[in-house]
Amino acid sequence: MTRTLRFLMLSALLSYVGVDRVIAEPLRVGIPGLSAEFAPVWAANDRGLLKKYGFESEIIAMQGGTQLAQAVIGASIPIAVMGGAYLTAAVRGADLVMIATHMDKFPYSLIVKPNIKKVEDLKGTKLAISRFGSSSDAGLRVALQKLGLNPDKDVTILQVGGQTERFAALKGGTVDGTVVIPPLSGAAQRLGYNALINMTELGIPYPQEGVVVSRQMIGSRRETIIRFLKAYIEGVKELKTDKEFAIAVMAKHLRLDRKKDREALEDSFKEVDRANA
Repeated sequence: MTRTLRFLMLSALLSYVGVDRVIAEPLRVGIPGLSAEFAPVWAANDRGLLKKYGFESEIIAMQGGTQLAQAVIGASIPIAVMGGAYLTAAVRGADLVMIATHMDKFPYSLIVKPNIKKVEDLKGTKLAISRFGSSSDAGLRVALQKLGLNPDKDVTILQVGGQTERFAALKGGTVDGTVVIPPLSGAAQRLGYNALINMTELGIPYPQEGVVVSRQMIGSRRETIIRFLKAYIEGVKELKTDKEFAIAVMAKHLRLDRKKDREALEDSFKEVDRANA
């Protein structure tokens, strides 16, 4: 077979299947769990934006930011969309940096048992977070300090896991409260639990969620990062300009019914949008 014929056959193949499908770059993107905070990643994937910029993507949900930070450090996941856990790792010497953010305030509410009516009632209680060093941990500690409590002495903070596990622990009575975001915060209130602290309303500046990579990756795969950022930014735009698409994305990935759970999804859209940069 002549070189010219091989070239013509390859050209025909590329024309038939599409260049993007032949040269798509595999990309694993990590998130700390299933939460409306990570809707920009889902939007970029579901809208075909990651494919548009040349990726064959896999979105991987971990059990908290601390675990995800370790995966980025170990390079098993090159790009993460996550929060404060990267800061904890970075101050301990990890080669991590946040290069973009879509949420610059804590979006959490502290949901507590019905008998807890005021902040002072929290003394002696057990409160659930995902993992020590995560953004749920940072948010709870900062909020308690701002309201006059010592998080190391006045309460017991327990590592429980993702939002679903934390809410289950609250319902099961093993903890007295937990930090969650919509739709669980709204669902909890409808079940009779109290939203004692709304951290968004406290207005504490914090890089809650953003794109985190290693400096080594910035040096070696800069073009990959730029293409991902384009998809990510367009995903944020899609969520902000198309509410029904945003509702559909959250319903799909949070496993909620668009009609039956509409109120919870509306809560998610409003609260997360309010915490966005």
